[in-house]
Amino acid sequence: MISTECLSFRWINCQCFEIRLPNGKTIITDPCYDYKDNPDTPLAGLFQLKGFKTKDLEGCDYVILNHTHGDHIANLGEVIKQFSPKIICHSGVASELARVYEDMELTNIYPVDYDGTYYFDGFKLETFHGEHKPQPFTWKRSMEEGDIISQDSRLTRLHALGGFFNMNYLLTFEHGFRMAFVGGTNDGMEERLRTLRPNIVMRNKLTNEMDVERVAKDWYGFMEQSYAQFVIPMHFEVWENQNPGFSDKTFCQANELAEKNGLACRILSPRRTQWYTIQMNVICR
Repeated sequence: MISTECLSFRWINCQCFEIRLPNGKTIITDPCYDYKDNPDTPLAGLFQLKGFKTKDLEGCDYVILNHTHGDHIANLGEVIKQFSPKIICHSGVASELARVYEDMELTNIYPVDYDGTYYFDGFKLETFHGEHKPQPFTWKRSMEEGDIISQDSRLTRLHALGGFFNMNYLLTFEHGFRMAFVGGTNDGMEERLRTLRPNIVMRNKLTNEMDVERVAKDWYGFMEQSYAQFVIPMHFEVWENQNPGFSDKTFCQANELAEKNGLACRILSPRRTQWYTIQMNVICR
């Protein structure tokens, strides 16, 4: 067997992944895992990953933000302080990030826009508009309530801006391996993915339902639409925290549907903080 490593990654929490590229660079997406400053916040029990701290990250050269709700940036300040990474974000939130994280060098903020292509050390980034899942909040109410997840008053305006959109994207690595990152609603991503043909798609939890059969069918439907070899679900920590075993049953049933219908795509049920390595193998028989 001849083998080559494409990349390694681990799902940490919410939409936070640590992605290690073949050239040694590391990307962190949407850092949120620890509520050490506000352990008793009303939603901390739903989103918190107990026992994981910023010091447990193995590296961070880049941070990519999908949007700026608290469950996507709660630990951004700690990551900036420890690693001083390049922060890749939509231009609509760049100035507010600079205001909140005032010790960060301005040139460490890298604003991008939709339908853009950007080149970094080890990967190419292509950006796409994504619509946030419906939320009944006006700007006034968002500003009055603040970030109900972290309850950090500094993040109030970023929380309000986070409801406007998701910045979805495709990462293409030096060897041509393609990873898509999709949050929020569909918003045309099915058509995007049909053109992009990624190898892997990281996808936000599709629904808040708790019926295994219905949710499995939804995931199977997305697997069909992803045009990928693997779908990696994310932001399903609520299932893990409130109903252990639900996600495993759901993803297992989705894979059974895929096998029954001759679909090559498979869905992974990732364990939080566990590393996974994607390899390409040539086997002599």
